[in-house]
Amino acid sequence: MTEATGDGPRAQERGSLSNWVPLGLAAAAVAALVVGWPLVNALLPGSETVPSGEPVTVGAAGEYRASLTFPQDGWLLDTGASQAGQVYRFDRGPVQLTLNSVTPTTSPPPTAEELWDGMRRVARAGEASARLSEPEAISTEDGAEGLTGTLKSDSQQGAAVVYPSPDGRFAVEMTLAGQDATTADLAAVADVVRSVSFTREGAA
Repeated sequence: MTEATGDGPRAQERGSLSNWVPLGLAAAAVAALVVGWPLVNALLPGSETVPSGEPVTVGAAGEYRASLTFPQDGWLLDTGASQAGQVYRFDRGPVQLTLNSVTPTTSPPPTAEELWDGMRRVARAGEASARLSEPEAISTEDGAEGLTGTLKSDSQQGAAVVYPSPDGRFAVEMTLAGQDATTADLAAVADVVRSVSFTREGAA
């Protein structure tokens, strides 16, 4: 009587199948990563809706904090291009509002004119063709005083604004522009740059 050795055709077939199982699982895992991750990334939000009429805190230093209120619906916060308390990027259609909270290290703190000169240098460093006009006075709806002017470059044009905090310990700098934004697009949201509000910490 001959013992079964397991080396027959059925045993070989089972062995071949068992060898393919790990390869199949590995292929499925790779497929899941290739197909699944882009899907997950597409579903993850890169922006957040900003409710109109609700203050958004954008910076604080010294005795004051600053907030921005959006008069219009439709604004989105670009979470990937924003860092809380430092830089914010808001979008509404083709319009882009970039806001920086700047904390000077000099004593005494810089004047609004000196802050404007700093914005001019930063704008040129970011884009060689960028130019800021000579500034003129502007004030927020709450009465905080600052400077504003036009921003022009080869790719876009718009407005720039700077508001020092009342104690000079920090400043809010903004540009309102967009490569595809028309004059009408910018005019429709121009009042957002006057919605900055400085609140004294601890004030009732």
